[in-house]
Amino acid sequence: ISSGLSLSIEEPSYMSFLFEEEGGEKDEEQLGRYLEVELDAAKAKTSVATKTDDCCGSADDREIISTDRCHFLVAKILHELFTHEAFPGDDNHDGDNEEPAYKKAKTAQLERGKNGSDGCNIHIPAIGRMQQLDIPASICRMVQNLLESPLEGGGDAYKTLGEVGEDLHLLLFDPDRFMFDHEARDTDDMQLLYRQEKLYGRDKEETLITDTFCRVTRGKSEAFFIGGFSGSGKSMLVDTLRVKVKDAGGYVIKHKFDAIPQDRPLSGVISAVNQLCLKIKDRLTSHRLTALSNKLKDEFGADIGLLARMLPNVCALSPEFSSLAGEVEDGNTSDKMNARSVSFTLLRFVRLVSSPKRPIMLFLDDLQWADDTALDVVHTFLSDTMGSCVFFVGTYRDNEVQIGHAIFDLLQKLETSNVPTTKSSLTGLDRGDLNKMVSDALGLYPRICKSLSDIVFQKTKGNPFFVLEFIQSLQSRGLLQYDSCQKRWVWNTDTIRAEEITDNVLHLLSTKLNQLPDEVQLLLKVMACFGACTNESVIGYLSESPEYAGVRNGLEGAISEGFVELNAEGSFKFVHDKVREAAYNLTPDRDKKQLH
Repeated sequence: ISSGLSLSIEEPSYMSFLFEEEGGEKDEEQLGRYLEVELDAAKAKTSVATKTDDCCGSADDREIISTDRCHFLVAKILHELFTHEAFPGDDNHDGDNEEPAYKKAKTAQLERGKNGSDGCNIHIPAIGRMQQLDIPASICRMVQNLLESPLEGGGDAYKTLGEVGEDLHLLLFDPDRFMFDHEARDTDDMQLLYRQEKLYGRDKEETLITDTFCRVTRGKSEAFFIGGFSGSGKSMLVDTLRVKVKDAGGYVIKHKFDAIPQDRPLSGVISAVNQLCLKIKDRLTSHRLTALSNKLKDEFGADIGLLARMLPNVCALSPEFSSLAGEVEDGNTSDKMNARSVSFTLLRFVRLVSSPKRPIMLFLDDLQWADDTALDVVHTFLSDTMGSCVFFVGTYRDNEVQIGHAIFDLLQKLETSNVPTTKSSLTGLDRGDLNKMVSDALGLYPRICKSLSDIVFQKTKGNPFFVLEFIQSLQSRGLLQYDSCQKRWVWNTDTIRAEEITDNVLHLLSTKLNQLPDEVQLLLKVMACFGACTNESVIGYLSESPEYAGVRNGLEGAISEGFVELNAEGSFKFVHDKVREAAYNLTPDRDKKQLH
């Protein structure tokens, strides 16, 4: 790089195992290496000062030249690492000329590139050569931005080496997204690289809910409430805990309440506990299943048949329970018992199957639509002092609950019963986290995406679900396009700002749904009237009638378009409440009455 500088380059010993196959042999197909470079800072400072003192008098000027020179040297290193060729126009020494050699080389590169580019070929010799050698566009872009100067109007020019380091880390740790080129036969087929499983900007809340669960594993039940607007990521936050609960030996059961009232108020909680039976069967050995079955018979005695009728899946724990359930009179078992009896029966079951080593996480989603009796069962579980170990997580739209709602009654009861309770509220993502989200979706360095992210933030206020829908709307309207020559997504901020784009997510979704084939629209409208989930049997029954014969094909289309998915229970559900809400709003009132 420069005479007089001392560099130590080595591969850290702790990284060596990553590049070895079984038997200790090196993996020949390994794409790259991880090296650490240590620079003698004192000599570097002296070297740079010596070469800049003669050029400019002021400290500020010397600092600008020093930064400019460093950027050029990094560009030169990257170019030579990837091309295995000398940097074009560089005589490889600084000498005592009036203008430093690095400045000459850089100026020569930019002078030849002043006429811009023809889209595919940038007229900067160093970059052009890298393109000829099919070096990834992300590397070419980095070298180009290093050669550009922010003081000379370079739009994406690096301002500091810190920015370069951040981009290099992205290339190193996620090369499929940020380093390698993404190609498609037709640019219209290019897909955005959404991280569906990633939770952005919720590190603090994720730590809080994890710490709360860890306390529960010591034997004390707790409650955790999460408020926030629809689309703020409440369910995703809870989902981050699923693997941790399973690793701790626990069980996760879930129920999502619906805006459409249910005929049986406790059916949701009963359904969640019924799920638990199958999870227990899958987890325990045959010996432990036998021991648990014996405990259930001892606890419930003659009422074991009643339990089996209430929780049909309990029969999976022991074949004997099926015959006992048959001895109970036909009819709706939970209807013959009052809510207090049902609650106590469920509690007795939970006591037996939960423990600090086998905690139960009960996740109830959309509590704003929950009924009083369901929340009373939650209080019964959590206030129990005879051995149950339950971690309750409840999410709700805090902008849709008023003073006097059952949620606040539950909070008051839990406080009175000395049940530890934590409350958290999710707001919109800040600009930095939203920019990371956009950067991941586009596979572009965050610093380049900032102009687009600022517009998205203004429109969406940082609501994660709305952010995704807004970006997709830009793509569908041609305001966000993939440029196959530049091998990146491109946009014009002035054009986007000038467009009349709604800041209402329901309007965006409604517009998108109206463009779908008739069969898909029919399916979505039908499902919206059935609630949060629709069983396969319902789809099959409706498809036999002439009026709804297209729902079967519509289901396939809705799944492929990403509006509907199959859940763990084997029924079909909307990917988000807002999709269902938009579909419901498109359904004529006469059709709503018929389907309800």
